[in-house]
Amino acid sequence: MSKFNALLTCTAAIAALGVLFFSNLFFPLWTWTSGGPVAGEGLPQVAQGTHPPSAEPAGGDAPSPEDLPFFAGNINSLPRETIVELLAFLDTPIANARINMTAGQLPGAPRPYRNGIHEGIDFYDGFSGVPIIQGTPVLAAAEGKIIRIDHAYQEMTPAQADEFRRISAESLDTPADILDKFRGRQVWLEHQGEVITRYAHLETVEAGLVEGQIVSAGQQIGTVGNSGTSQAVAGRRGGRHLHFEVWLKGYYLGEGLPLEDIRFILRGIFE
Repeated sequence: MSKFNALLTCTAAIAALGVLFFSNLFFPLWTWTSGGPVAGEGLPQVAQGTHPPSAEPAGGDAPSPEDLPFFAGNINSLPRETIVELLAFLDTPIANARINMTAGQLPGAPRPYRNGIHEGIDFYDGFSGVPIIQGTPVLAAAEGKIIRIDHAYQEMTPAQADEFRRISAESLDTPADILDKFRGRQVWLEHQGEVITRYAHLETVEAGLVEGQIVSAGQQIGTVGNSGTSQAVAGRRGGRHLHFEVWLKGYYLGEGLPLEDIRFILRGIFE
């Protein structure tokens, strides 16, 4: 009898263990297939972040609007009225000068001597409404940071200029490094919205200015000259003018646009 009772007790214990095992195995499955966990039961508790995924990390500063580009792509693909609105903060880089609307002095004009395209606006004496001579002040078109200023500049020799023209003639377009030589002495400014203005063929640059410095709108940054031109290479003073470019995200203002649109945009910005 005692053996029977011991066997009965052992069987009951095994049965109890079986119930516990199968309840742990199937109960979680039952809770999911019958409507899911209730009030979070059966789910691991994960600490929740204090910011949504798109928020700035703690301690980070969101960029200010003026530090963001006006447009991430080719600005010339925008409606021309929009381009005018975005760049209306710019002024002409020579006091009281107007834009010369002659096709050959605007962006997109061919430059056969270097097998290239004109990427800016030329301000020549007799075409801009004010005298433009050697030493005429060149002004910042808007407040901006100096990102290039050519204090040390050496003019090309005639042999160098000839070699650069030969290389350009054999290329699909003027190589960038050679085009930079043909622009002569330069100042580059970066403005709001990542807009960059370039001032080329300068005679001088202001001695007290350095890269990284902020200049105000209308502040003098240099003077009109003819550096980088064939006249300067030959040691002559002719051909003095300011070459002025506007860039955004690797595209110059007017790039690929018809002449009518270029004139509309320039009048809207500078007149």
